[in-house]
Amino acid sequence: MNSQNNNMKVEENKIASETQNIADAAPQIPRSKLEEEGHSLLIVDLLRLPRTFSYRRYRLDVIGFLLAWLWVVLLLALGYWVTRIGA
Repeated sequence: MNSQNNNMKVEENKIASETQNIADAAPQIPRSKLEEEGHSLLIVDLLRLPRTFSYRRYRLDVIGFLLAWLWVVLLLALGYWVTRIGA
């Protein structure tokens, strides 16, 4: 029974190390001055966000996203205002 547990643990360790090796095999994102100044693309780095996210790096994407939402809200408010003119 004890040897079976040891064999299972060895197999689990092998699988864990293989998984880690696969994760390490993913190409690293090259670092550049532009990336650090906020010119990195959020959608491109989507799978690496837990490791690489910082406001400074994705500043332009975050600002653009917020401005897009502001534009949508303004268009909806304008539409509501136009419908109220005829009422």
